Amino acid sequence: MKIQDLTDAGAVEKALAEFDDLGGLAFRKRYKFGPSTQYFLSHAGRLYDAKAIAGVAYGYQHPATGALNNKQFDGGEAATNKVLRRLGFTIVDSHSESVDAERSWRLLVWEDLVSRRNEAGLVTPDAVRSVGAYGNFRGIWVDSARTKKVHPTGVAVGLKHTGQHYPDDFSDTGVLYHYPVTGRPGHDLAEVNATKTAAELKIPVFVISEVGDFRGVQLAWVEGWEDESHLFLVRFGEAPPERIIDRDRSEEEPFSLEGNRRRKRQGAVTIRPDQARFKIEVFRRYGPRCTLSGIAVPEMIEAAHLRGDADGGSSDARNGLPMNAALHRAFDAHLFAINPDTLTAEVRPEGPTLDELGIVHPKLALPRLPHRDALAWRYAEWLRRIGHTT
Repeated sequence: MKIQDLTDAGAVEKALAEFDDLGGLAFRKRYKFGPSTQYFLSHAGRLYDAKAIAGVAYGYQHPATGALNNKQFDGGEAATNKVLRRLGFTIVDSHSESVDAERSWRLLVWEDLVSRRNEAGLVTPDAVRSVGAYGNFRGIWVDSARTKKVHPTGVAVGLKHTGQHYPDDFSDTGVLYHYPVTGRPGHDLAEVNATKTAAELKIPVFVISEVGDFRGVQLAWVEGWEDESHLFLVRFGEAPPERIIDRDRSEEEPFSLEGNRRRKRQGAVTIRPDQARFKIEVFRRYGPRCTLSGIAVPEMIEAAHLRGDADGGSSDARNGLPMNAALHRAFDAHLFAINPDTLTAEVRPEGPTLDELGIVHPKLALPRLPHRDALAWRYAEWLRRIGHTT
């Protein structure tokens, strides 16, 4: 019984079909194989454990002998891979040695996961784990042993999103992913750095969500981050971002007060795909703190538009300010505005007062200020709404 006696490509096709019919977990359990740790057979947009497929295919060709189990033959390049390639099948090494190879591997993984979705668009936990898209119960899966040749510190592979703590940060277009806080600072920092590496190298990651006994998976790209608020900007899609938000670049381009925002309706809800990016860029420019109230808890701070999205305002960070959530609501309700000449908050004559709004520092005191055109537009709009003329 030698794996070299596998000479029938049709037998391999039958083993692939059985794998698809049973699912990888049941297939490997039936024939006593573990999941592949390195080599996969790539066929028709799907990935299969190369050694397990070869062992089962042997049984299809030699039914009197039956399938070979994991201990009866060698895998890898010296045996199994050579046999399968000779029969015309493609073998992929998941242990990438370059950025391009790792990017290509993850796109193959994505193609496999898409093809294995059920009617609800979900896959089994084994489908995710068996191809290395996720590998533990932590928030960020790095798989440093496999990716260390791509980068010495490893490259993040999967981001687990439970939705339990920050449900509003997940949308159809992406997620604002919070840095891990596990009580193990060294591990947390390593995972954060590995996720930044994925962004810098433009290697996609997989965002994993739990849906009962199944998993939702999205191909995503780390588009930027902000260390004070401990946030990653992660965008779903097939193409990498054109630019990574790794520093404040708001002064590098001409200011645009209006336009360049994309809006679409989904039922009764208006979707703003770049709202998360706007928040990260506002935090990059000003910091995640509300200068008007003094609140500096990032989880309580939002990015407020001066010229609002509904009024055609742009997503330029200079058209925004960080505000605590309550003041943001008051600002959108036109209960106060900021005078562009004095840079001081003003309230309506009939109230509420600055104290009642919780504005304890009325004058903007920021190292960088919003663009004057944005402040002036908002102030003029506020005056119009409260019935003042200029």
